Amino acid sequence: MNGESLIAFMPIKPEYANRILTGEKQFEFRRTSIRADLTHLIIYSSSPVKRIVALAEVDSVEMASPSALWDRTKHAAGISRQNYREYFTGAESAVAISLKRILPLVSKIQPSEVEEGFSIPQSFRYVDEKFLGKVISLGLIADNEHT
Repeated sequence: MNGESLIAFMPIKPEYANRILTGEKQFEFRRTSIRADLTHLIIYSSSPVKRIVALAEVDSVEMASPSALWDRTKHAAGISRQNYREYFTGAESAVAISLKRILPLVSKIQPSEVEEGFSIPQSFRYVDEKFLGKVISLGLIADNEHT
């Protein structure tokens, strides 16, 4: 964290969040554009987990047509072609966020522990380094050590 980080808080279905944690899924896909200079993702496993489960360093962000993007990412997409196509139905463009250096959190944390009243975004939300720092400090201690 050097003042030049661009961090996104991103809700991801538990099935796919788990695949990111195991390394099976190395790309996260979105229908909405995201800045190409994104540096980090805060991975929030959505309902029923509803917890921040990991941090990831972003390797790159690529935008292309859904079919072109699938051709470039299918080897590590962590999603079936059918589910990918369903997700991008009607979309003219698709975004793939290439992930590297996944850091699973020791303690899975609720966003409200990081920032009171934090609302979970539909697709993603940019957050600052202070938010990331708090996630790191809360998430890297054992559950029984923080209240």
